[in-house]
Amino acid sequence: MPTDVILSFFFTSLVLTIAPGPDVMYVLSQSISKGYRFGLAAAIGLSTGLMFHTTLLAFGISGIITATPWLFKGIKIFGALYLLWIAYNVLRSDAVFRLQEKESHADKPWKNIFQGLIMNILNPKVMLFFLALFPTFIHREHGNVKMQVYILGIIFLVQALVVFSIYAVLASTLTKFLRESRSFNLFLKWLQVAVFVTLAVFMLL
Repeated sequence: MPTDVILSFFFTSLVLTIAPGPDVMYVLSQSISKGYRFGLAAAIGLSTGLMFHTTLLAFGISGIITATPWLFKGIKIFGALYLLWIAYNVLRSDAVFRLQEKESHADKPWKNIFQGLIMNILNPKVMLFFLALFPTFIHREHGNVKMQVYILGIIFLVQALVVFSIYAVLASTLTKFLRESRSFNLFLKWLQVAVFVTLAVFMLL
């Protein structure tokens, strides 16, 4: 693939990853409340989810989904309900981050990997990128289409993992300040609720 295509895709996907959304908020909240290992686990899950979208695009399944109204509508409704469920849980929680001294059997980092994976798969921002923008970087004259899709998908995954990991580590290093700042915690709580609800409504409409 031409270098200019790879670079333009890299910077486009980088902007998408850095932009505030449920993925970034999830990594930050997990790092602040439970420690950087939980934030890194969330980063791994979110990044791995990109390969799901990549595979759907590579085998044309994305096109089938969008061409099947009832299936596409069902996915949108399920995704919106999932985002609203997350918003509801954030709303019920205290506007205070508490560090866990010990891991309990009910709360392990691998659970963050799984939830991060599901969140990325259902993230409308990522879904729209793969359905509308990603294909513009694919050109038949550049060789095997599936190979191009996976090359760009891996680039997306690597940069997303690096960005989310940086978010996780930075949030963890600022934990003391962030945890003790009541105003910041309250702001972050309502920001998360607003982001999740807005994305859910956007997904339905």
